[in-house]
Amino acid sequence: MGKVNISAVIPVYNSGSILHEAYSHIKRALSGMTGKYEILFRNDGSSDDSQRVLERIAKSDRRVRIFRNENRGLGYVLRQMFKDARGDIVIYLDADAYMTFGLSQLPRLIRKTKDADVVISSRYKQGRIPLHRLVPSRTYKIINERLFGVGIDDIGSGLVVFKKSALDRIKLYSNGFEIHIELYTKLHRAGLRVLEVPTDYVHWDEGSFKMLKHGPRTLAMTFKYWLNGCR
Repeated sequence: MGKVNISAVIPVYNSGSILHEAYSHIKRALSGMTGKYEILFRNDGSSDDSQRVLERIAKSDRRVRIFRNENRGLGYVLRQMFKDARGDIVIYLDADAYMTFGLSQLPRLIRKTKDADVVISSRYKQGRIPLHRLVPSRTYKIINERLFGVGIDDIGSGLVVFKKSALDRIKLYSNGFEIHIELYTKLHRAGLRVLEVPTDYVHWDEGSFKMLKHGPRTLAMTFKYWLNGCR
């Protein structure tokens, strides 16, 4: 495949039941914008049939590239995918983004990269978020503002558009969900512009991030990152 304009990168963890539908929606959205795109999936040690589904998808579509590793965490997966992406524009999507965010807004988000290096589809500026997710998220935002000077409303958004040139200017190390604060802290310190765009959002509780399971560790690793001088 020749020159790629857009790379869509999708982390996969036990998402086998929705992967084919996710792929179909992503392909439809991208092909409506350009013929020069690629779709990257990385399987983070799933224990379900995700790998089998991915292999079937990749066999049917030469624009799809699949990768696999042992369970290392979202941060590790994203770091690898940002390196593997070949497009000038890199779209990070959760596997369930077609249900929660909807992909019809992608052209609008990409157009806004004319004025920004990163464009976040922001749930908290417009979407309806359940209270059990809203309160911890607002608290985490305040912590990030105090520790890092990063005032992003939706730091864990599952739909973000990056200029590849912006990603290439920073080096990331995190392996877990704390990748988000490392990413935006380093973008901020590099003087790169991050824009949040309000979006409609439909909450889905089956995503990979579980508040009780992952929240305390993410918070602990965030403070560790701060104590280590944000390196």
